[in-house]
Amino acid sequence: MSPPFKVIVVGGGLSGALLANGLQNNNVEFKVYERDTKDSAREGYQIRLGESAMSGFRACLDKERMNAIAQRLGQSSGSTATAPTLVNTRFEQVIDLNILPTYAKSAAINRVVLRDMLTEPIKKSGRIEYEKAFQRYEIIQDSGRETVKVHFADGSSDSCDILVAADGSGSRINKQVGANNIVSLDSHIAFVAKGDLPLERLDHIPRRLQEGPVMCFNGGSSFYYALYLPSSAQPDVNQTNSTKAQVSYDTKLASFYWGLTIKREEIPYDQVSDIPDARKMCISKLREWEWAQDLQDLVTVGSNDEGASVTALKFRASTPLPKNWRSQIQARAHTPEEGHPRVWLLGDAVHAMQPNRGQGGNQAMCDTAEMLPELLRLNDIALSNKRTTTQDVTGACRVYEDKMFDRAFPWVKKSGGTSFPTVDFDGALGTLLKFMSYTVLPVVKFFARLLSRNG
Repeated sequence: MSPPFKVIVVGGGLSGALLANGLQNNNVEFKVYERDTKDSAREGYQIRLGESAMSGFRACLDKERMNAIAQRLGQSSGSTATAPTLVNTRFEQVIDLNILPTYAKSAAINRVVLRDMLTEPIKKSGRIEYEKAFQRYEIIQDSGRETVKVHFADGSSDSCDILVAADGSGSRINKQVGANNIVSLDSHIAFVAKGDLPLERLDHIPRRLQEGPVMCFNGGSSFYYALYLPSSAQPDVNQTNSTKAQVSYDTKLASFYWGLTIKREEIPYDQVSDIPDARKMCISKLREWEWAQDLQDLVTVGSNDEGASVTALKFRASTPLPKNWRSQIQARAHTPEEGHPRVWLLGDAVHAMQPNRGQGGNQAMCDTAEMLPELLRLNDIALSNKRTTTQDVTGACRVYEDKMFDRAFPWVKKSGGTSFPTVDFDGALGTLLKFMSYTVLPVVKFFARLLSRNG
């Protein structure tokens, strides 16, 4: 009898944990290895979930888990899923992207909340190990059976039939398998922050943010601000006294998030680590650029909270891979590990993208909906007392990658590719978009709705 088919997932983030749920719910042998500690809150910023993420949920989660996640989604006044509003540096609305029928809408959720909900089932089954940093893998041939042996920094190892790289944009597996398609974007630095959102704080935040996120682009810099307002089963009685709250929300879980991207050449320090106070520097830049006082004030929100901080991040993005990249790598490979079809890439480990369209996490979770069926097919082969041959694995990998490449890499391009947007909403472009948003686009939206109803 053949040994059971086994999958190892390196990375217990959102997409890795989601895939693990799908494997567990379909009785596939697997193990997740995560480099962080069990109680790490490293992924504590906000993510917005759209239809792409939902496709991954439908493929991998049971109804109970999906409903639990849906109850944690943030609200906006009038709806759950929304699109950003683009504003100029005077904080004037340029265009509400909700008016575009084809713009992908999404709902906010805290990353830690979502990650914990996805990892809970696999923690209970004991199939995730923490503080396991990936080091390398090797292809093993033993009595006609081919496996992947995965080595970790603590000297331990494990073996599997398929190794799934869910280790993010800094993926070591991406490099070892020979893809090498992720680049560091050194021209800009992002400064991000989050904080709690009690009712009294919401009353001092511009009302339009309850309707959805806002984005501003100017001179190569960009600013994003969003609220997370999860619904509450027991509304705070004090909310009825609020002059601004348009939705009843859970004040214990609610939060705000913002990100300011600045050109590296405008940062007056040799090293980002040399910046003594990142928040003050962000405010100083907004003043220097003469951005609206409302935008400056948003950056100061929560600055006096205990543990409040602003974190500097560097972006990474991917370049598209040709669909025959594995055969190209294998043709010039010096080791059997390069280009091997038993090593599969998931999410940011293959199609890292800029956050401008909010699609990085969404497309990563969508990957699971296309990867899981191929893993289940390979598992079915093993259950029939047959070995999963390299030919079987190659075919399954090709089916997954063909679908994933066609979907995800266009989103990398839409999100900016490996260059940053240089649009300026204070000039002629902003005026044109504002004109269109009040004249042409409402007509387009009307006919789009009419056609969808008749279709």
